Amino acid sequence: MFLPEINARKTAARFLMVLILCSISCKKKEGEHKHDTSIMSDSLSLVQMIAIREKAMIKRDIKLAMDQFADNATWINSQGYYFEGKEHVANFHNMLIGNDSLDYYYEAGEPRVRILDNRNALAYYSWKMFWYKREKPADTTFREIGLMTLTAHKTNKDWEWVAVTNQHTPWFYDSITPVTVD
Repeated sequence: MFLPEINARKTAARFLMVLILCSISCKKKEGEHKHDTSIMSDSLSLVQMIAIREKAMIKRDIKLAMDQFADNATWINSQGYYFEGKEHVANFHNMLIGNDSLDYYYEAGEPRVRILDNRNALAYYSWKMFWYKREKPADTTFREIGLMTLTAHKTNKDWEWVAVTNQHTPWFYDSITPVTVD
């Protein structure tokens, strides 16, 4: 054999070995595809829950918004008040829609979901609530903008909000994106 043929065969053998090793290491383990599908499904469920919450707040349908909460849910509003239990969280929401002189415009930004495990997740989204006088809707009297942090827990096949923290922010973010500090 000639030296070029030996080098070509060695190169081909190395290439084939690398290809085999890559295909073995790149294959998903049994059940990983199911796990990935579950994460996507759970994320979609939580994003849909936030969309339902936004619609409920716009329509002032507190029952629809509260259907998503666990009985032992907690809520810290943007002023730092702590509400414990679904009944008290509902009372807070009813106070928002029950104002006889002010009404509001509500909007939620694109949510960001972080699945922690198969039963726990975090969700974040920006929100704004512009308050105006009922008799003069064009006159915005107070602009609230903030970030909602929701903790969700899955019981059986359904997700529920178990803890919510709401904080004011200076800007409304259409979407939540990671940042770095250099």
